[in-house]
This record gives sequence, structure tokens and C-alpha cells, in this order.
Amino acid sequence: MDSGRGQASVTTETQRGANGRAVLTTTTGRGERAGTSPPRTNRGDGAAAADPGPGGDDGPVAEAAVGYARSLGWPLTPGYPVDGELCGCGLEQCPDYGAHPVPGAWKVAACATPSLVRVIWRMSAGAPVLAVLGRPVPGAARLGAVRVPALIGVAALELLAKRTAAEGPAVDGHGRISFLVDLGPGTETAERAMAEFECWRRAGVDLAVLGTEMERTYVPLPTPGFSGRSGVVWAVPPDADRNLPPVAAVVEVFDRAMRSTYPSLWSTVRSKSK
Repeated sequence: MDSGRGQASVTTETQRGANGRAVLTTTTGRGERAGTSPPRTNRGDGAAAADPGPGGDDGPVAEAAVGYARSLGWPLTPGYPVDGELCGCGLEQCPDYGAHPVPGAWKVAACATPSLVRVIWRMSAGAPVLAVLGRPVPGAARLGAVRVPALIGVAALELLAKRTAAEGPAVDGHGRISFLVDLGPGTETAERAMAEFECWRRAGVDLAVLGTEMERTYVPLPTPGFSGRSGVVWAVPPDADRNLPPVAAVVEVFDRAMRSTYPSLWSTVRSKSK
């Protein structure tokens, strides 16, 4: 039993910082490290509208945002820039660090229409790209995310790589890994997933299901100019031709991920739940 790992060390892993590890190419199943570029493949169901505006002249950030809208059909909004220490909002220890939308952008920019996304990023030049959770998207009844500390996320990536039906896109950065999932059409599935995490949250582990009706939340997407300590990368890049995995299929691997990462804590929590 590992007695050297305790609750305090788990808590510190949720703090902001650089990408804490190198993603093994075997976890992506694609033989290469994912970067900051949006996927190049398009869904064949016509979910994302064509971009009638001029391309290639609005800068790499705007082109990345338009690329996400065109290929994935996810609603997007501009976020505050980050530098690895402070959020662009100016608030120290910003609780929404890395996924803090620019004020007012929600009403205008939370869309997946490429031409509108281009206009928004012309007005918010250089703003990191945030995906808006909780909305229907191609391949999912509602876009959601399972956000966990990086070390636990690495263990989960290895487990999910062996379950092709449960593997989906994942974003790594700021000391966390976010797994993009389908929350389902109602609230019951998401509520069960959150209940599965409650015992770990009581133990001080920041495992969260994002995109429920309880809160409006966002996930940062890899954006040119925002990598390393100031941004995120794809741990597993999205495949626009695959549906997102159901949240239940992703959440169920985290008991094993916790056991392999923090065996002493896992034993303590499970002994109390008996």
C-alpha cells in the first residue's frame, strides 16, 4: 500500500501549471502527438454550415476557431487570454482560469456557424477558443466534459484507449485533462455520473462533470499561440466522423484510474463506502 500519497498531494495537482506530462502516442491511437490545430475532417451530415466569408486573412486564431466550427459543429465563444499565471480578466486566482469567457460574448458568439464565428473573432482578435458545454452538437445530444487532475487523467487515457467505444477527444492543460462526452438528452445520466464522483470530491479530489444544467461551463480548445503553460493541447484529437462517447462509459474507468494513481487513498475511500 502506498502511504506516501495523500489528500494534500491530490489537491495541489488541480492547481494551474504547465502540461504535466508527455502524452504517449499510444494513447491517441494515431501515432502522433496532437497539437493546436483543429481537425481537418468534416462531418458528412451537413451539421456545420459552410463559411462563405474570405479565409486565410484573419490570423491563425480566427482560422482555428472557424475550423472548429466547420469540422465539429460545436458552439464557440472567445475567452480571456492566459499566460500560465494570471487570467486576462485580471483577477488573481480566477476560478475560471483557462475557460473564462469574455463578458458579453455569450449572447453573440455561442454558435457554430463558421461565418458568424469568423466575425466574432475579428472583433475578439487573438482570443482563445472556448467550447460552450450543455448544448446539442453533431454526434451528441448534449456536449459535456469530464474534468480531472492530470495524473488521474493519464491513467484514464490508458484505460480508455483499450475501450474504443468509450474513447473520445480529450484536452490537456492547466494541470487538468478534460474528456469531451455526450451527456445525453436529459439530466438523469449526468446526475448519476456526478454521484459516482461524490466520494472522491469529499476526499479532496477535483473530479467534475461539466455541462449540466446546474452551471454554464466551457472547455478551452487548443488555439494557436496558447500552448504550454498558457494553453492546452489535444491529448486525444477529435474525430469529426465519430460520435462522442456517453458520459457513463467514460466515468466508469475512473475508479480503476484512482486505484492505480492513488492506491492508499482509494483503499481509504472504498473502505468508508462499504
